[in-house]
Amino acid sequence: MPPGFSAALWTCVLAAASGAQNGPAFRSRVEVVVVPLTVVDANGVATAGLTRDDFQVYDNDVRRPIESFWVDNDVPLTLGVIVDASESQKELIPEHRRTAVDLLERILRPGDRAFVVSVEEKVRLWVDLTGTAAEVRRGMAGTPVELLGQACGQSVCGSTPLWDAVSDAASLKLRSLTGTKALLLLTDGFDSGSARTWQQAADAANKADAGIYAIQYPSAFGRNYAPDLYRLVADAGGPWFQAREGIDEAVVARMEADLRHRYVLGFRPERLSGKVRHNIRVEATRPDLNVRARKTYFQEPN
Repeated sequence: MPPGFSAALWTCVLAAASGAQNGPAFRSRVEVVVVPLTVVDANGVATAGLTRDDFQVYDNDVRRPIESFWVDNDVPLTLGVIVDASESQKELIPEHRRTAVDLLERILRPGDRAFVVSVEEKVRLWVDLTGTAAEVRRGMAGTPVELLGQACGQSVCGSTPLWDAVSDAASLKLRSLTGTKALLLLTDGFDSGSARTWQQAADAANKADAGIYAIQYPSAFGRNYAPDLYRLVADAGGPWFQAREGIDEAVVARMEADLRHRYVLGFRPERLSGKVRHNIRVEATRPDLNVRARKTYFQEPN
């Protein structure tokens, strides 16, 4: 709770703002936009001890005063892991299994939850929401069965509907939840046949207030540069990493720092413009700091 707020007043503020943790951060009847963000220095190390004076926020390129500012520490986490099990990643599926379980064993704490999604020709829920990595391990020993979202028609889907997986995981599994929320993609980053674009997938994550992380693996088809993957991750305020053999402790440390310690700021838009989609830009006043935050919020129509 920010200093100087009574419990009752802060409850009202959170209700008015929809919190940093309850679905879309902005509705047409609400005048406060709440933006969680992470800050790292030039070496990628999370930076503590910052205040509202260290930030500037822009709504559709118009600078807005920061009305509220606080730090979320150790808020319960829900992490969804999306495993690319398509033809270009078939040989890596055992490694994806190990990475998912090993990472969750390191990250999950009491009160946290996780789920796992598989992407082949269809998007399937591999492991439903659970609080332990042991249950994830047991679940991933089996075969994904339950469809997540609607089955695709042959005229729409290809072999890797990755953007559909992101959109469905964000909308169907995360949007209704509270707390810190994120998706981790284990993939080469190439989509084939999604009904949605990477931008629509990013929008779904932003509406769910969920960050996106990605570990990029080599493709069996020889492709390496995946620009839409990088755009997706950047739009939702997360980083991507090149895969290394085994679980990368640097990746675990970065995700832990991001997900366990977040700055949160709130601002009032200049006006209710009637636009559904708003662009957000948060900058640090110190040149040695890099801010990662979602780039959009959505005003629901009347």
